[in-house]
Parts: sequence; structure tokens; C-alpha cells
Amino acid sequence: MVLHGVDNTISISANMGHMKNIILIAVSMALIASADISKADEKPKELPVAALKVKSLAVFKNGLAFVFKTAETPLKDGWARLDQLPPASLGSLWIGTTNRSGSVTDVIAYKEKVSTDTDSVSLAELLTANAGRQVSITYLSGANPRTVEGELLPATAARKPDENEIPTSIPPAYASGWRPAAEALPPTQLVLLRSKKAGGTALLALNRSSIESVEIVGDANLRTKVEREISRTKVHLAGQPSHAEITVASLEKGIVWSPSYRINLADEKNASMELEAVLADDQEDLDNADVSFVVGYPHFLYADIPSPLSLQQSVASFLQALMSGGSERDRGGAFANVMNQSIAYNTRADIGGFPGAGYSVTTSSPGETSEDLYLYRKSGVTLKKGDRASFRILSTSVPYEHIYQWDVADTMNLDERGYRSNERLKTEDLVWHELRLKNTGEQPWTTAPALAMHDSLPVAQDTLSYTPPGGRSTLKLTVATDVHAEQSQTETARRQRSGDARYDEVTVAGKLVLTNWKNKEIALLVHKSLVGEVLESPDGKVTKVARNLMAVNSTSEIEWEFKLEAGKSRELNYQYKVLVNR
Repeated sequence: MVLHGVDNTISISANMGHMKNIILIAVSMALIASADISKADEKPKELPVAALKVKSLAVFKNGLAFVFKTAETPLKDGWARLDQLPPASLGSLWIGTTNRSGSVTDVIAYKEKVSTDTDSVSLAELLTANAGRQVSITYLSGANPRTVEGELLPATAARKPDENEIPTSIPPAYASGWRPAAEALPPTQLVLLRSKKAGGTALLALNRSSIESVEIVGDANLRTKVEREISRTKVHLAGQPSHAEITVASLEKGIVWSPSYRINLADEKNASMELEAVLADDQEDLDNADVSFVVGYPHFLYADIPSPLSLQQSVASFLQALMSGGSERDRGGAFANVMNQSIAYNTRADIGGFPGAGYSVTTSSPGETSEDLYLYRKSGVTLKKGDRASFRILSTSVPYEHIYQWDVADTMNLDERGYRSNERLKTEDLVWHELRLKNTGEQPWTTAPALAMHDSLPVAQDTLSYTPPGGRSTLKLTVATDVHAEQSQTETARRQRSGDARYDEVTVAGKLVLTNWKNKEIALLVHKSLVGEVLESPDGKVTKVARNLMAVNSTSEIEWEFKLEAGKSRELNYQYKVLVNR
């Protein structure tokens, strides 16, 4: 019986010990699981931070730049953290690695609340930092100031909106899955003060805007905690390597380069040309970075739509931006030919220009070609965000010649359909003194303002158009008042068009007269545009322009180029026919 009891006791004790072990194991597992959960929750904060640095960027003249960043960083279980992704355009953000052992498998962008201890800069922050202290508050009651003393109570938090609340209106485009965008909660306006009264205490509620001054008894706390929400990104690499180089490439706004030329005409045959690039950077810090200044016409359809991974907009805003269309950054305007890098070489000079920013005296940089774009490269650029810098990226000598150009407008007021226009054309027979420059180098000239100088004296400023190697471009200097030009046109015949009574066929004889009042021989270039078919032009080169193949009249241009001696005149004759609607 005793033995049995002993056996039972021993048995029970063993079972109880077994149960204790089970309980201990269960508690330990629970603690480990809890630690793992806590560890998982804090994992983004504990990850190694990849401090990205701009390695290279290609800058366009329309405010866009393609930025390439890298960072050598240790990894934790294959994970690393990026403090903030760049404000990239849609489809241009690419995160990768140079690590051969594994590629990027996951990129997770999230928002994280961060609290920082800082000096109080407002009454609300000062009151929040000194909750529980004795204070004396002077406030306005109507038009009269009053003072009350008491214990400052903690400020009440602003009420959060109910996530289950049905919105009053739902945009039809997002009716199936639309949710109201999260709005920042307004700070509370309520200040609570517990004061002593005869026989007890009283609670005074004040509107913060009515408080005139606050006196805090004892040592006041001048520091406060500010909570803000920031963007974070974590990246995972396959194979869980311990170390890797993370790369981030993206198309960003806020970086632009502005070109301008200085052309010195001290030599009579060869001009000294310098191209300056002014780099304006409002987006990135540059430290020994390689910068490529791009010449060409960029086409980025989604430049105005932020990438959804950058957490800059809600899903509804992103979809709305997509439906409203991308960005064709070729809007017109007086200076569109400069900002959009138009291609207009071997033609008459463009009208208008964009003010430049002087010129640089730094060394010239090499360039390279990428598809239809040309890149002027500058290495070792260090620039803080918000700074500006200038670099001389081209210095060359180009042959040039003085030429006097007359663009003769069509004065007949007829369109290609033969209809008369009531609009009166403003025709001025002005001859422009211009420079004709030839690009004999291997680098193209981008469209930019050009300042012509003679030694240290300015001569003129105009827009130099895009000019490829081997091409020619003209630069206007001034109106040549000592070169006289006049034109006249005379109807010499008129008859009904054969088989069509709606039109008269009119024959016109034209005459252009130029007189050189200078004391030296000059080179002249004359362009005449007209609606109709040229019948005769003894000395001119005729070109028929195909603008509207369905029109009854063609558009023609006649070009003369010749020398004119000092004090001499030259007469240019032509004849053409045009159909005039009755």
C-alpha cells in the first residue's frame, strides 16, 4: 500500500515534472515566437541602410535628368534599406545590383512614423511639452484679457475618421474600389486647465487661438517630440548575400542645363566659338559625379506621371494621371525652339531667342554619341542641391562669312486654294546682315542663345540653331540699312482656266532690285516665297514645296545667291502663274 502509494506519488511527481517541462517549453516557444514577431515588426528599422550616391547623370534641356546612383552596403538575410526613393517618372525607376551571386527579387516601399526630439517652435508644441506643470495663462474673454492659474492637462488628440464610414460621393471612375484618401489630421485647438476653486477644482477649456501668453512655473521643458511620416524602401537580393552594391536608376525632374554660345569675330575668316553649359540642380547632391549634357530631342511620354513606387500619390490620383495622358513636352511658345532642342539647320535663321548666362572659362570636355542624341561629358562634378555651376564644354574655331539676306514675302494675299485673304500682310523689305557659320568639327551644335562679339565688345545676340557636323547655320547681326531692297509685281495676263470656270489663271511678273551703298563688295542671299507655279527665273534656283497635294496651287521658293559690288544695283526677275478663285 505504501509502495503503491509511493509509486503513485512518484508517478504523479513524474507526470507533474513532465507537465512542468511542457509548460516551460511552451512558455519558451511563446517567448521566442513573441520575440520573432517583435523582431519581424522592427526588421525594417534594423536593416542596413544603403547610402545612395549619384555616380552619373544625363541632363536634358527640358528640366529632366536620368540619374544613376549606387551604394555599397552590407545585407541582413539578403535585405537592405533605402531611406527614400527618388521622385521618379513612371516606368523609369529601376533598382538592381552589380552583385553576380543574386539579383533583386523584392522591392517594398512603405511609410514609417518617426519621432524626433526638437526645440518647440510654436505655442502648441510648448504646451504639449509641459503637460502636468503649473502654468499661468492670459487669454482673451471677449475683448478683455483674463489670467488663470492651474495645472496644464495633456492635449487631446484629434479625432481620426472612421475607416468604415461611407463616403458622401464616389467618383465614377473608381466606384468599384475607391477609398477616400487619407488626410492629415488637424492639430487640436483645445487647451485644458485644471484650477482650484473654493470647495474643489474646476476645468477650464480654452481655444488656443485666444491665448495671449503663457507663464510656466518652475523649469519649463523647451523640447518636444515631433512625429512625422516618411517614405522607406527595403530591397531583397536572391541567395541572401552578405554584401552587395545596390543601384538605382531613374528619370527625375528638377535638374536642367542651359547652353549658350560666345562667338568672337576678331579674326576675319575664323570665329572662336565657346559653348557654355550652366547646370542648375534642385534635386540631387553631386559628389565627384559624371555629368552628360544631352544634345538632341528627348521623348519621354510619362515624364509628368510619378512612379507609384515612390509613394507620392494615391492610387486614385495615379489612375487619374494615366487617364489624362502622358507628357508630350513639345508645347509651343516664343522660346520653344530653344527649350525643345529643335533641329533646324541649313535653313534661314530662327526667330526669337532665350537669354543666356554669359560664358565660362573652364576647360573643354569630350563628348560621345548615343543613338540620335549627343552627349557632352564632364567628370568630377561636385554640386550641392540648389547650387548652380557653369562649364565650358566646347571650344573650337569655325569658318564663317558675312552674308546679307533678304527674305521676300508673298504679297498677293492668296492661299493654295486660290482664295483671297482679307488680312493685310505686313511686308518690310529689310536686308539682314548675318553670319553664316560652318560646323567643321565632329560635335553638333545645340540650339542655344549666341552672343557675337568683336574682341571685348558685344555685336549682337540671336539663336544659333542645331547644326550637325558638316552643316551650316546663320546668326543674325543687324539690319543692313545701307543695302536697299524693293520689290514689285505686275499682272501680265489673265484667262479662264481651261475646263473649269471657277478659276482664272493669272500670270504675274515680279521684279526685285537691290542696291549696295556700302564701300565694299558684299555677298547677298535672296529668298522669295510665292503661291503658284514659277514659269521663269533666269538666275534663281526654283524649288516646289509639297505642302498640300490637294491644293490647286503649288507653293514655290526661288533663291538667288550672288556678289554685289560697292555702289552697284542688281535686278532679279521672275514670272509665275497662279489660279485665282472667282
